[in-house]
Amino acid sequence: MNDDTIVRMSLEEAVRRYESGESSSDWERVDGLTDEEITQAVREDPDQEILDEEWFRGATLVIPGEKETT
Repeated sequence: MNDDTIVRMSLEEAVRRYESGESSSDWERVDGLTDEEITQAVREDPDQEILDEEWFRGATLVIPGEKETT
């Protein structure tokens, strides 16, 4: 990610956009991305990992227990 993809705004502007339903996302650009471009973007994202078959073989399913209510 670089500074060109970061939108900075005041809280008031963010609330106005949210309440008006206005989106700052470029959905036309997103719709035009190929699967290969999306996969490459995920690979280049240091905070994201691709969950492949090897990852799932080593994963353990953990189902949380019931929560106690007070």
